[in-house]
Amino acid sequence: MVGLITAPNLKQDGLVHAFTTRLGGVSTGAFESLNLSRRDGEADGAVEENRARVKAALGLKSLVFARQVHGNAVMRIDSPPADGAAGEGDAMMTNVPGIGLAVQTADCVPLLLFDSDNRAIAAVHSGWRGTVQDIAKATLMAMHDAYGTHTNRVKAAIGPSISPAHYRVGPEVIEQFGSLLGDTEGLIGPRDAEGGGRLDNAGAVRRQLIEAGVLRDAIWMSDACTFADDSLFSCRRAKGGPFGGQAGVIGLA
Repeated sequence: MVGLITAPNLKQDGLVHAFTTRLGGVSTGAFESLNLSRRDGEADGAVEENRARVKAALGLKSLVFARQVHGNAVMRIDSPPADGAAGEGDAMMTNVPGIGLAVQTADCVPLLLFDSDNRAIAAVHSGWRGTVQDIAKATLMAMHDAYGTHTNRVKAAIGPSISPAHYRVGPEVIEQFGSLLGDTEGLIGPRDAEGGGRLDNAGAVRRQLIEAGVLRDAIWMSDACTFADDSLFSCRRAKGGPFGGQAGVIGLA
């Protein structure tokens, strides 16, 4: 069975979603077993089979993946690409039933958004670069422009990502966060001798959602750490070696 994590606030009629784990697929070795990311060294056909299993488990007609580049571009998906591959961007949105939007992660933050009033959804990949560019707010603004979404009516789910305990970043990253967020209290741990510190990227995304108008009670955040939990893929845990990827998936039934 495919291993899935779900958010209580997104369990609603007419909506399907999940954050996948590495359980329930066919990949082997470093990609064991539900790897959804096409990477060098992965067996031919394994990713396609794994994606098909996720699609079947969620009852979706299609599953769309973007070419993620750690930016803040938001793509509108009105029909699924024939090969399931959208263009370049780190967020996708739709109001078309049957289309599953999927963002790949292996330590970065997967964010799912649902506007029940206008029946619109979005999937967002927010690594630290995407967070610095406020991709969460960019997606909410794009949903407002396309579907009339009001942020105070949006439900948000932040999936598993690397926790601050295992996520040291350098001073250049901390400086960029400070420039964007201003007050970084609670998001960056004490500086070390090199000027780096521990970053709470998921916490930063949550703060950005609240600042954009999403209600605190409408945000769910996973407490699973991709680095510490062996049932999840982690880039940092791989230490430069090969690694797979899980996904945050959302679709309208």
